Amino acid sequence: MKNLNSFSIKNKLNIYEDKVYRSYKCFFIIKNDLVMFNENKFIITSKSLKNFNVKDENTYYLAEKKNICFIGFSITKRQLKKIFKTEKFSLISLRDSISLEHKLLAPYLSALYSLNIWKNNNKYCSKCGVKTSFSSKENSLTCKNLICKMKIYPRLDPTVIILIRHKDKILLARNKNWKQNLYSCIAGFCEFNESLENTVLRETYEEVGLRINKIKYLFSQFWPFSNNLMIGFQAHTNSTKLKINEYEIEDAIWVTKNELKELSQQKKIILPRKYAIAYSLINYWITS
Repeated sequence: MKNLNSFSIKNKLNIYEDKVYRSYKCFFIIKNDLVMFNENKFIITSKSLKNFNVKDENTYYLAEKKNICFIGFSITKRQLKKIFKTEKFSLISLRDSISLEHKLLAPYLSALYSLNIWKNNNKYCSKCGVKTSFSSKENSLTCKNLICKMKIYPRLDPTVIILIRHKDKILLARNKNWKQNLYSCIAGFCEFNESLENTVLRETYEEVGLRINKIKYLFSQFWPFSNNLMIGFQAHTNSTKLKINEYEIEDAIWVTKNELKELSQQKKIILPRKYAIAYSLINYWITS
């Protein structure tokens, strides 16, 4: 990561523009809501932020792409109104912003949301109880106790999600707490000292009683709502006989592509939103 000292010490974007990066693209968050400007726009270029002051502790490094630095700011509504006196804005939840905005912006919006919540939830050192200080250079917290000095980094929980196949069918299941008719793939947390492959085997057997084979990694996705790294797998099984864990799973069904299409049209099955990895896994099977 490039050093952000030149960006954050004096806290005025216009002074340091074009010194470290070609330009800055800026996102804003107020508490847990993202700021959306006119025409469903989330990004503001640094050129429009003359004389904008922000503390280092409220500045988040999000990403770098093609020598453009993506930065997030946690500010108040009063500050935002002062900065954008003529431009209208509204507050929107992360879930709505991801479904509304172009998919390419989702990682930046998710990172800003997650970093802001993580920082606010770790204001005190978990080891000694002293206050922490935030550094935007590496998005880390450091205990202010000179004896302790413990460093805290954002937490990420690895979670597997599995596309289970049997011949021309896949398995879809629904959790008891989900909205009506929403079905998805089997998923579960990776436990301490457990490999991802063992998690896939264990979660599948625990939730639906299936023994699986031919486990294959497909792709992954950061899931900001619970700070999960969702790791997508495909697996096969020789049996369709299910033993459902009723504490977690309300229903599970096998479907062919045609059956899924028909049930979706009848709204007897609602698939996850398009930005979710579960949708990508199901679509991978449909198009393969």
